[in-house]
Amino acid sequence: MEDIKKQILERYEASSEVQGLVLMHNTERFPFHTNAYVYYVLVVSSHERIARKVEHLEIEQERVFIRTVHTSDIENPSIGVSRYHLMDWLISGEIIADQDGVLQKLKEHILQFPEELRNQRKLKEYAGFLETLFHAKRDLTEGNALDAYSQILASIHHWAHIVLIEEGLHPELTVWKQLRKVHPGIYKLYEELIASPETIDQRVELVMLACEFSVMSKMKDCCTYLLQVMREKEDAWSIAELQHHPKLSYIAEDITLVVQKLVQGQLLKEVAAFHNDQVDDVIELRYVVE
Repeated sequence: MEDIKKQILERYEASSEVQGLVLMHNTERFPFHTNAYVYYVLVVSSHERIARKVEHLEIEQERVFIRTVHTSDIENPSIGVSRYHLMDWLISGEIIADQDGVLQKLKEHILQFPEELRNQRKLKEYAGFLETLFHAKRDLTEGNALDAYSQILASIHHWAHIVLIEEGLHPELTVWKQLRKVHPGIYKLYEELIASPETIDQRVELVMLACEFSVMSKMKDCCTYLLQVMREKEDAWSIAELQHHPKLSYIAEDITLVVQKLVQGQLLKEVAAFHNDQVDDVIELRYVVE
């Protein structure tokens, strides 16, 4: 590994735009990946016009996967939530170059898992929880049992992540092994879904009921971050304003579903907005915290 590290450092030492390098020895985490890339390198660049790219190399007869990202891709925690794999690389890998100490500070921030970061991650997982549950219900109604099964499996996975985050833990790739120690009840539900002798429809319906209850009971806590952002002003928000808010960009695609659920749960109120130059009967729906 020292030879690989030396080669990587020499490859980038002449570039003033490289802010940092993170090296992860893949086989130390996943030894069964012997036929894949042995080393993963995260290159963090400050170049404004950087073309975010991936490279596949062979160094010292070892396969190396290199990913180059812009500093902004990881330095903003709320953005990092939607790119959790980058955060995972940073946590698991070795920082071998760090021009301004930015990567070390970010790594410490992630490991501390402060409340704001937890709330951001819970909101992201909750959005995924809602979306996959919605699709599972639709698929089951339309008689697409296998599709419903796939979606509800994803739903319970999001649920598991939420529970682990609530415990102050970063969800790992082996999430069910991790969850079994924290919440045996959800783990048992997961076992029922994948191994029960009942029909697929029956298994999906059972887990769906539990997920629907959890979606409602965890709504306020998981959406704390969104509600805090919305309290930044007294006026009602349009859905476009929420989608384009810099603090909410990482859930822009899911914001509609989350807002609708919050209205249903009476945490947000839907109000009508009329514009002075409006000449027809069209009104805009806006949202304000109850």
